[in-house]
Amino acid sequence: MAFIDRVVEHPGRFTLTNADTGEVLGTFDLARAEGTVTEEGTQLNASNLNQEIADAKTEVTESISDSIDARLSAFTIDSNQNVRVKNIQRGSGKVSAKKGKTVTKHVSFPKAFSSVPSVIVTPVSAAPNNIAVSTKNITTKGFDLCLYRSSDAETSFCWAAVL
Repeated sequence: MAFIDRVVEHPGRFTLTNADTGEVLGTFDLARAEGTVTEEGTQLNASNLNQEIADAKTEVTESISDSIDARLSAFTIDSNQNVRVKNIQRGSGKVSAKKGKTVTKHVSFPKAFSSVPSVIVTPVSAAPNNIAVSTKNITTKGFDLCLYRSSDAETSFCWAAVL
């Protein structure tokens, strides 16, 4: 909505009517008699109101744009159109297991997180029912993988860390 100024032939002119009888007492021009003006104030007109609306729209648009930019800064898109999220890291590795023993292997993140992430680890094996895997000592820089296997074998694993 755009404001427009009211334009009249006689600004400040009023008709005086007796409220009790309805008798028209005449038409009068009114002039301000406010005394000394100590603060002029902002003129209430279409130009000023429309400028206020435009400024508010710009402010809201910039705020939304900044918010979107901040949220999108966590993402990058590589030349193959793969989306990468800065607060997710992943990797894989191998660990040599000894039959009936729990083996611990330290895994370092490629880049330290700003706070401790959640870590998910999955063993990769043709016989997954013979494997137990968990994590411990998760920090911003890495974690310890704990793997138990019922047979001697090198076991692959994949991991993902999410903040």
